[in-house]
Amino acid sequence: MNTLKLTGRYFVLFLFLLFAHHLLAQSAASNGPAWLKEYTEHQLYGDVYVVKKIDVACRNYQSFLVDKKGNKLTPAYRDIGEFSSGLAEFVPFELSPEGKSQHGFIDKKGKVIVPAVYIGTDKFFQGKTWVIYPVGKQYGLSYIDSTGKTIYRIPIEHFKNDFLIEKATLDFVCNRDTKEDVIWWKKNELYLLNWNFSSYIEKEIKEAKGIYHFLYKGKYGIIDKNMILRIPVALDDIDPEYEFSGQGMERVRYGDRYGFLNVFTGEMITGFEFTDTRKPTAGLFWVKKNNKWGCIDKTGKVRIPFLYDEASGFTAEDRAAVAINGKFGHIDKKGQIRTPLKYDFASYFQNGLSMVRVGDKYGYINVDNQLVTRNDYAHALPFNQKTTTADRNGIRYELSLDGSEKFMGFSDAWNAVFIAIAVVLFISLNSCLYLRKQKRKTRKA
Repeated sequence: MNTLKLTGRYFVLFLFLLFAHHLLAQSAASNGPAWLKEYTEHQLYGDVYVVKKIDVACRNYQSFLVDKKGNKLTPAYRDIGEFSSGLAEFVPFELSPEGKSQHGFIDKKGKVIVPAVYIGTDKFFQGKTWVIYPVGKQYGLSYIDSTGKTIYRIPIEHFKNDFLIEKATLDFVCNRDTKEDVIWWKKNELYLLNWNFSSYIEKEIKEAKGIYHFLYKGKYGIIDKNMILRIPVALDDIDPEYEFSGQGMERVRYGDRYGFLNVFTGEMITGFEFTDTRKPTAGLFWVKKNNKWGCIDKTGKVRIPFLYDEASGFTAEDRAAVAINGKFGHIDKKGQIRTPLKYDFASYFQNGLSMVRVGDKYGYINVDNQLVTRNDYAHALPFNQKTTTADRNGIRYELSLDGSEKFMGFSDAWNAVFIAIAVVLFISLNSCLYLRKQKRKTRKA
């Protein structure tokens, strides 16, 4: 949908609502009490009316809540919206210190239930509504219940480059300040903090087992089955295949940084702090911050400090290979060093052994840092199976977990030499046979 179409539909909808409301007011006026004639518009909600006087269209008007006798239950407000769940949105004439309209809710007695402190909101639905308000340099969004208590607050502070107040536009339908909304334009595309879905998508969301990811113009948002937006439409990447996720956490990306959220609730567990991550092992996530690797758990708590230049996953031996300044060793899940960081390389543990290198020679150690095999192999592979292969002086061996060797043949380098020698011998022999044959022919002649 291009920008013009989207904007056009947005305002056509507002105009339609305005026109429909006007028709309803006109229809009701013919059957209402005589005192209603002093008002330009009105709408009946049970035992009370919302009435409006319009002196100058779109500029000078005032709204009241009145009873059936015409008694005013409220002072003059700029606007009063529809009643839903016993409450109606209202907009007083007083502006915020920043010069913006303020929104709150009153009941049918005219009592202020939710103070007018919000930049934008909407009527209550199923006992809740959203509200928009300043948060530092941004606008934030929360969901409140009919008492004004916060049900959920979007962690807007994690999305520092989006939803900025200075880039927001406040727009409303003429004479309908309760139809106000906060809009951001990005590359000529319209973005909102609050989000509305078609009935088909809403049904799909409510039937989802967990949180629901949705995509808009290359950005992702997350909403739960209760139709509460958990993450605004600002994510650059998600991990639905769980390549880097697990333990009840899902990795998400904002800009060039990664963070984690709860896959059941959609709430952020960490901020966007990490430049790289790895799939969890043994309940811990290796994450990279300030160019160093450390570990967090599923609550986002740091379990292993950010100290390491390199790190591998934890294995059944409760060991992970780590490195600082080019020297490798192993730590356990508590972060305790179990193999001194003295090797030029150390692999992960598998089947109880780790391959280590000093200089250009390899050997294998156990979890107690004891050398199990010889340490003079030129090439070697980790113990991914019960046996592995290594070579020394051009001879290949099959190694067992106890360090014993079994001859397997020669290395590829030696095989190449043997092949080269065989080729030379074959050529030499063939030449000799050819020369002898030629000599015989010469003698006969």
